[in-house]
Amino acid sequence: MREEAASIARATRRLLERERALTGGELVAAGIATATRKGLKLPELPAIAVGTVAAPASAPSVPAALSAPGQAASAAPAMPAFAPAPPAAAAAPPAPAAPRRPIASLSKTPAKPPAILPEVILPAFTEPVNASAFDGNRDAIHVAALPVLEQVASEANACTKCELCKTRTKAVPGIGSARSGIVFVGEAPGADEDLRGEPFVGRAGELLTSMIAAMHTKNLIPGVPLDRENVYIVNVLKCRPPENRNPLPHEIQQCSPYLIRQLEALQPRVICCLGKFAAELLLDPKANGLTKTTTLASMRGKTYRWRGAKLIVTYHPAYCLRSPSAKRPVWEDLQRLAQEYLDV
Repeated sequence: MREEAASIARATRRLLERERALTGGELVAAGIATATRKGLKLPELPAIAVGTVAAPASAPSVPAALSAPGQAASAAPAMPAFAPAPPAAAAAPPAPAAPRRPIASLSKTPAKPPAILPEVILPAFTEPVNASAFDGNRDAIHVAALPVLEQVASEANACTKCELCKTRTKAVPGIGSARSGIVFVGEAPGADEDLRGEPFVGRAGELLTSMIAAMHTKNLIPGVPLDRENVYIVNVLKCRPPENRNPLPHEIQQCSPYLIRQLEALQPRVICCLGKFAAELLLDPKANGLTKTTTLASMRGKTYRWRGAKLIVTYHPAYCLRSPSAKRPVWEDLQRLAQEYLDV
């Protein structure tokens, strides 16, 4: 009896160890095999394709814009290929699958490539350059300009168009003549200019006078005497701004007509803008590609036009006093001025 009980215990232990080692699928398979051997009938299971899912009860309809050509927007969408097959008894003739639209057709219409614009070519200057001083060509211009310059000076001395008239000592109309056909245009009078009523007489004026004298000494324009009496020196503003601040837009607007009348009378061959305020006033921003961020350094080295005059831009003498390294590029610009004067 003891040996029989031990044998039963060993068999039971082996059975439990074998079942514990089997996976869930193997247990199910083993149960089916056991039932089959004993003649048991298994219940029928629904046939479901492996790897399929059921379609949702209320599938959304396909928008008309995305439906296939010739297919109504309200038509039921074709069932996906992974849906469960319906029972055989209720199966209807399968509807032809709607052709799939290419993915590219569902995207937005691609933007048209930008049109290639023709290269913008600015027209050549057609207005002749004003006369040079050779062969007495400017004598008549000098004589005709005198009464206009005197009239502008008289009006500037009595001007009350802006608040600068209340703080000035003297207006500073301009000095020089039309003999050479060279005009230097600065920014505004300083303290020394305000006291004397004459432009460029302070430290910056002394430097400008030296530069003009150097042009004469180096004979940059042979046959044309260059000094303060034969060129014309003028500013954008006729009155000194307080504390030598920058000119304000409305001050430039009120005062610039005086400068324009002076230039029209002088008929300069070359204008030299000393600083950015003069350049911005006399140059057309659109025609010359200038913006508010355009620097004076980038405006240098080019020849512009103002009516019948050639125009160049250089640093203001006051800037050269603060930055002595700017004297060399200013001298280069004055040499350019002379070359433009000599060229037709």
